[in-house]
Amino acid sequence: MPATFSIRLLTVLMFFRSLAIAQNPVDSVALARIRTVAETHQITDIITHLADLNGPRLLGTKNYYESARWARQQLAGYGTDTAYFESFDQQYRGWQIESFNVEMTSPAYMSIMAYPLAYTKSTQGVVNGEAILLNHADSLIKLKGKLKGKVVLLGQDYHPFNASQQILSERLSKEMLQQAADNPDPNDLLIGYHSRRSTNQAIQSQEARRKELQAFFEFCEKEGVLALIEPSDYPYGILHADGNHHVPSYRKVNDIKPIPSFVIANEHFGRMVRLIKAGKKPLLRLNLQTTFNYNPAYNVNIIAEIKGKDALLKHQQVIIGAHLDSWHGGTGAVDNAAGCAVMMEAIHLLKSAGLAPRRTIRIALWGGEEQVFAGSRGYINQHVGKLTDGSPQKDFTSISAYFNLDNGTGKIRGIYAQGNIAAKSIFEQILTPFDKAGNSTVTIQNANQTDHELFDALNIPAFQFIQDPLNYISAVHHTTMDVAEYVNSNDLKESAILVAYLIYQVAMQDSLLPRREHISILPSLEGNTTFFLKGFANAGAVSIVSDFNNWNMFGTPLARVNGGWQCKLNLKPGRYLYKYIIDGDWTADPATPANQLLRDGKGHAGLTEIIVR
Repeated sequence: MPATFSIRLLTVLMFFRSLAIAQNPVDSVALARIRTVAETHQITDIITHLADLNGPRLLGTKNYYESARWARQQLAGYGTDTAYFESFDQQYRGWQIESFNVEMTSPAYMSIMAYPLAYTKSTQGVVNGEAILLNHADSLIKLKGKLKGKVVLLGQDYHPFNASQQILSERLSKEMLQQAADNPDPNDLLIGYHSRRSTNQAIQSQEARRKELQAFFEFCEKEGVLALIEPSDYPYGILHADGNHHVPSYRKVNDIKPIPSFVIANEHFGRMVRLIKAGKKPLLRLNLQTTFNYNPAYNVNIIAEIKGKDALLKHQQVIIGAHLDSWHGGTGAVDNAAGCAVMMEAIHLLKSAGLAPRRTIRIALWGGEEQVFAGSRGYINQHVGKLTDGSPQKDFTSISAYFNLDNGTGKIRGIYAQGNIAAKSIFEQILTPFDKAGNSTVTIQNANQTDHELFDALNIPAFQFIQDPLNYISAVHHTTMDVAEYVNSNDLKESAILVAYLIYQVAMQDSLLPRREHISILPSLEGNTTFFLKGFANAGAVSIVSDFNNWNMFGTPLARVNGGWQCKLNLKPGRYLYKYIIDGDWTADPATPANQLLRDGKGHAGLTEIIVR
């Protein structure tokens, strides 16, 4: 064979090999095997054991621990290489209801639809008291000396419902999904749920709120208030029963036990408000008996693994996760036994199909997600990186991706790419087999308020799945309706197939998934480009948001320096637009004249231009 022909042939072969890698061709054999074994899925059995038999699964309770034991046993039974507990205990204690009752006895009898808020203490047996309306918590101090024996109705957040206000259940339309896929701005909330606050902001906010609420509870107790009652923010008698989560009464430290507190039906709250405004004095009869417990053995995450088969890549990980804990009002079937069922079933499908990934696939079922990510926070600080300063731990460089499921029981319709443009194109290729079913949407949009955001804060590629809303937010989320009746097993089965195929393909890639640029917890003080914000000495946190970090929801942090705030970044030559985030508020650079501020055509205005040469 002539040398020139040999070189040309080699060039052609290399071209087609690179093209095959770039296009990420469909692995039809693997998908067919996954679909075949999915016909005997175990979704319903998982929901029954986690929700009906062991629900609810509040942090630190025996129910949570029993569900964890069962899940570990199941994962081991699927043939995983490891299945074990890992403690995240920080003296998190459990709490449970023994009995309760709430009634109005005058001016007419009414059995009130009520549920205790988590982690509140008992009443002193059956108590009777007049209900008074408080529209603003700050005004309670004006009633000092007049509260003994009263039941305080917290009306600050009371908004009556009417029959035409709410759609109870819906699916995402093709048009909505297409708009999300075309959306160029990660912070433009077109579908799903997210808030513009960082993980550290959430933790700091909790501490500030804790001090405020603890003082409020202590004042009520000293004044002799019998109980606090708040209205549910759901219609049709649905009770939004989570907890006093801003006051860490779930921690044994300081032994905080808030005053007895209930949520009641919006409609029953409204009746008492109208009675009070009519000059009547509703009298209530209450009883609440609760118990606190602390057993450090109960505070565990469940970890299991399918070990990678590639000698060079098996130390790297693709992690999937869902939180196992729940609030106490229902059984936690939808939030989040459903998410656990999908992730467990995905592992089951891979093992049953006999698929051997190159990288290790790890599943983590988290405890304490409802208590500001207690379980995943403990795991990340131990294995990934310190959330306080970003210092890396042993697994920081070996995690390819983390995938999370925690938006109810609706079918997975795609992925939130979390501002990761490079990962978006990879997911679009991998999910091609799900195009026809309409389950392959990839949006650049951010999503947060669940466990993946802690990985994301450390710039680990971390993603939440797009799901059909169904009735998750409209009726089920953190309510007494979070029960197995509202689990859609067919949707969960399809979701498990998609997750199994996706994580297998990510585990088979030649490279780790790409990470975003200029995302960190600590400010960068080295680089070719300096950003300096003069003044703002009283600000708590300042960051910069720009096209160089793809308008990251929380920006790239600046350090407090003499005279203001500063960071230095290594930017490639080019034109960039930016503005600052000061204590959560997006703010134009004050040094830029107003007539020189620009728009980027993606919804961002008030921008300053910088040219890097």
